[in-house]
Amino acid sequence: MNYLSLKKESPINSFLVLIPFILVFGGTIFQNTSFSYLTTWTKMLSFAYMLAYVIIHRKLNINLLFFSTLFIPFWIYALFNNPYNQQAAYSDGIRYLFPIIILYYSYSIKEYFPLLLKFVVFFVIINLIVQILNYYFWIMGAKDQWFYYTINGVRWVNKTSGIIRATGTVVFFSLFGFLNLIAFFLIHKYYHFKYKNILLAICIGGLFLSFSYKGIGAFGVVLAFYYYKQIFKILIYILIGLTLVYITIPSRINSSIYDINRRITLYITEGNSARSDSYRVMMDEIKAGNWFGKGSGVFGGPASTEYKSPYYKEVNFNWYDTKWMDMSTTDTYPPHAFVELGTIGALLYFMLILCPLFKTKINSNYKLVLVIYFCLLTDMMVSFSLNNPEYLLFSLVFIYPVLYYNDKERTPEFLKGRT
Repeated sequence: MNYLSLKKESPINSFLVLIPFILVFGGTIFQNTSFSYLTTWTKMLSFAYMLAYVIIHRKLNINLLFFSTLFIPFWIYALFNNPYNQQAAYSDGIRYLFPIIILYYSYSIKEYFPLLLKFVVFFVIINLIVQILNYYFWIMGAKDQWFYYTINGVRWVNKTSGIIRATGTVVFFSLFGFLNLIAFFLIHKYYHFKYKNILLAICIGGLFLSFSYKGIGAFGVVLAFYYYKQIFKILIYILIGLTLVYITIPSRINSSIYDINRRITLYITEGNSARSDSYRVMMDEIKAGNWFGKGSGVFGGPASTEYKSPYYKEVNFNWYDTKWMDMSTTDTYPPHAFVELGTIGALLYFMLILCPLFKTKINSNYKLVLVIYFCLLTDMMVSFSLNNPEYLLFSLVFIYPVLYYNDKERTPEFLKGRT
């Protein structure tokens, strides 16, 4: 029987919708192991699958099509305009399509928000269990765990104030914080059943234990502007938790406060970092009238450093003290886009990514979508999250399902009868 004719709530349809999540987040587990090649393959398979899904179901949004038509010529020009290395152009150029493909996929599965919410809850619980095990083995003195990094033959793990930063199943602490950040807002608004407060507490705990300062900062901003009615209740929970932690390990907390101040000085007040210098390069290019771009693979992305783009020397780019980390990117996305695509191309690119917002009906779902965009774009300012499949599959993929979700009954289908 043709699976397209099956009912939406069927297990087969549900499995088909979740395949990209299974591939990407399943493959992520292997990225710091001897099977790291599986991570790359599962990501590529997931995008091939999403494209096939969109083509088969033939559900297309007119705004996406319109802005895609405007952007693609600039993308093609950038793809073949690299004056240094064409291989680098292909490698970094293809990544520009990641958020676009996921938005098309998001529209194709717009009726499946209850299923996606179920996946969010499941993923939060699984990551909690795995992180508890990670902490347990670390406390027991394990010198190496499956998620540790290998640099110059040495195995190590990210720590802040002597505490390993929470990573769950996704290996990277910043991604773990981002997942819990998005999960908190989705569960807070759409999950209306018992254990909701426990799930929210888990999300907050995961965010803070990741020590992802950009995620924590975005969380605070959204609380102030979007959840201002509940902000005092949430802040009380946070303060109680922080107080208990401070009483238990005061020296660790003091060290964390020092680390936060150091990062503010490094990245904001003084700007002595590769991140800040990348924005200097971006502004120089805009002022110089770089309308059509220097070509993909030239600046900011992983291929530009892998293939040693001469552009860095041409603009006197300063890596400061981050060079020792062997950074694969400048950790800033807008400078990457504006330099490679040009001012016009980059503006069209971001308009394409934001085009789901170009609608007249403003409701509570729309406001939640604004929150998702704010969290992703805030992260993008100091990372390459906009080209990261894991980040995109926990942000942009929810955009159209949230916009089209009818929450009037306040009971997702998969939870009916379980209250």
